[in-house]
Amino acid sequence: MEAFKKILFPTDFSVNAERSLVHAIRLAGIDHGEVIVQHVVDDYFGKHPHWATLFDIHEFQKYMDGYADSLFKKVMPKDAGDVRMRTVISKGKAAEEIANLARKEFVDLIVMGSAKGVITNKVLRLTDRPVLAVSSRQPRPEDVGLYKLAKILVATDFSSHSERVVRYAFELKRRFDCTIYMLYVIDSKHAIDWALRQGHLVNAREKMREWAHNQLVNLTPDEFMADPKVIRLVQDGAAGDTIAAVAFDIGADLTILGTHEYGSLYKHLIGTTTDTLLSKTSTPVLAVKLG
Repeated sequence: MEAFKKILFPTDFSVNAERSLVHAIRLAGIDHGEVIVQHVVDDYFGKHPHWATLFDIHEFQKYMDGYADSLFKKVMPKDAGDVRMRTVISKGKAAEEIANLARKEFVDLIVMGSAKGVITNKVLRLTDRPVLAVSSRQPRPEDVGLYKLAKILVATDFSSHSERVVRYAFELKRRFDCTIYMLYVIDSKHAIDWALRQGHLVNAREKMREWAHNQLVNLTPDEFMADPKVIRLVQDGAAGDTIAAVAFDIGADLTILGTHEYGSLYKHLIGTTTDTLLSKTSTPVLAVKLG
């Protein structure tokens, strides 16, 4: 796993964003890294150029920058330990500017407070950087989450880049000695497709469960093969709902999964796993973009 040495934290100065900043600082603190706190100001005059004739644009921009600076001072921690902190004000559409800054700064991670998840979902589709989405329904950061990081749930679909997702989980295990729950979810369509490919038309689901368990074993790094704190789970159901339910049942402090690029038709697809999970879980979700 790439170290989280440089983290981008976009904020709208909401309560949930302020609570999510704690997670960014804790992760950056693992490797004495840096957190870039970004606020995006909408380009109002770009959308409504006729208003530019009524205002001094430069004075208005100075006012907006000063207002944002005053808000930055309120949310920035007085003591971030060894973590370096800096602020950036961007102008434009939020998701696009977040993705642009992540690319420009070569950040290792984007941490976002996900209220309704609209901007978070757009960022997930625009960036190739991992995104940590922190639910608006999370308890206080000092009570759960990345403060103790005792249990990590990593969900995999066994796609060609699944090893990258699992690698993130086990790198965190090496650092925190936490329990890893490896999860694969079987839905009816997957079971039917698998049975047809394998020629198992009798007891297909049972045989697929056995196959899935073996796949989870194969994804486990050799050093953790016999570790009792590595637990492999194969569940039935809709992926997003099942991952959220398992995260709740085991009391996960973090859920990790991969997201796929669906191309230009993505906006027409309904109910993706990541969208469903973000809407239903109170656990921070680390989404890793797959090919």
